Amino acid sequence: MDHLQQPPAGPAPGHSSGAGNGGAARIRRRLGWALFAALIHAPGVWAEAAAAADKPAYENPWAFNLSLYMWLPGLDGSFSAGPLSRSVDYSFVDIAGKLRNVPLAFMGRFEAHYERLGFYLDGNYIDMDFRPRLDESISKGLSTQLSIMDYGAMYRLFGATPSERIGHWDKQSRSNILDLYVGGRTIWLDNQIQFQGIRSASVSKSLTAPVLGGRFMVEFSPEWFLLMDGNAGGFGVDEVSFTGTLLGMVGYRTTLFGMPASIEGGFKALRVDISKQVSETTATMSGPFLGLTGFW
Repeated sequence: MDHLQQPPAGPAPGHSSGAGNGGAARIRRRLGWALFAALIHAPGVWAEAAAAADKPAYENPWAFNLSLYMWLPGLDGSFSAGPLSRSVDYSFVDIAGKLRNVPLAFMGRFEAHYERLGFYLDGNYIDMDFRPRLDESISKGLSTQLSIMDYGAMYRLFGATPSERIGHWDKQSRSNILDLYVGGRTIWLDNQIQFQGIRSASVSKSLTAPVLGGRFMVEFSPEWFLLMDGNAGGFGVDEVSFTGTLLGMVGYRTTLFGMPASIEGGFKALRVDISKQVSETTATMSGPFLGLTGFW
């Protein structure tokens, strides 16, 4: 039987040995265009990457600050306990000479903010022992302790949020800020008039009244700012016919021990009118203060 002889295998019809070289050339050309496009767009990509590196991945919406003040108030008002009363009109220098001891005045304020919503707690304590008008061998005089606690919620109508200001503390831009707040004011008052060895009259009472207010800040430069704060309350609630404060201060923004901070100096006035059956107090305390605030 004859065996059929098959021809040796060769290139398929229509193909040549140069076809593989042509495919490789096309691939090289595509890679070259891709590399060229990457080089063209590289500056923009690097710029976006650098901007992303400078921008914090997450900005905390929470911000806090704590202020401590040294307040040197004068006093103008009248205090009563039972049938006895005392009217005073002293500057702080006068108070230092007319009181039986050094007056204690303290002011502190804490704020917590979440974006534009904030909460505050502001406390004042005044302790004064007045010398008697009569002979000191008969009367010890009038002692008054007054504690005022403000608390409430605030909302920032315009201006940078507290977290934004802290996040850009070293490169602040000038910005005006307006906050409105509503809250309460609790007043604790203790009046004591004593004769030698005998407490003749003593009244201690805690009162709470609503308060409405606002504050406005103007920034003259990245470091210097002016703040004005005013509120009013009482409205006859809980026998508080009126209570209000006015605050004006100039501040300097800086950094202390790596923490954002500001140093403030200004003037504060506080008015309290309380009328009870056995006790009545009408007092205005006003004077300069110096404060320090830390932010985080």
